[in-house]
Amino acid sequence: MTNSGSRPSRREFLVAASAVLTASWPTIAFAQTGPVTLDEFMDLSRVLTDDVANLRDNVGAQYQAALDPAALLQLVQATIRAPRPPQTFNDVVRAGVLTNATNAATVQQILTYWYSGLVGNHTADYLGALAWATLGFAVPASTKIGFPNWERRP
Repeated sequence: MTNSGSRPSRREFLVAASAVLTASWPTIAFAQTGPVTLDEFMDLSRVLTDDVANLRDNVGAQYQAALDPAALLQLVQATIRAPRPPQTFNDVVRAGVLTNATNAATVQQILTYWYSGLVGNHTADYLGALAWATLGFAVPASTKIGFPNWERRP
């Protein structure tokens, strides 16, 4: 119902605008901005490692903190925040993400952290380092299961 003039009332305008926005809502894409969250870093890590193990958030937080935030943000925007995020490492390769030198170096650093368990000058996750999982036949050496008698000659 319109008022006595030829222009719609505020209410009619808002109802019409709401209908237009609601109808077009699925096609509106909002770019996520801001720093990379730990959840995003962990999602990226699962994609890059093809989810081969249970990656722990507390370890991931150490790895994320050691990375260049700008380089990580660029990589996350090309992968996790992309309209069609990759699900596997091969998807990342196929999408051409690694043709960018910064992205390639950041991916290499992330994988080095997860597989070695090392970050900076300290061990972040010795027992959970993915290198142990890839060997299949080895277990991390420790006093209880590895080498109990270092002082005894072989």
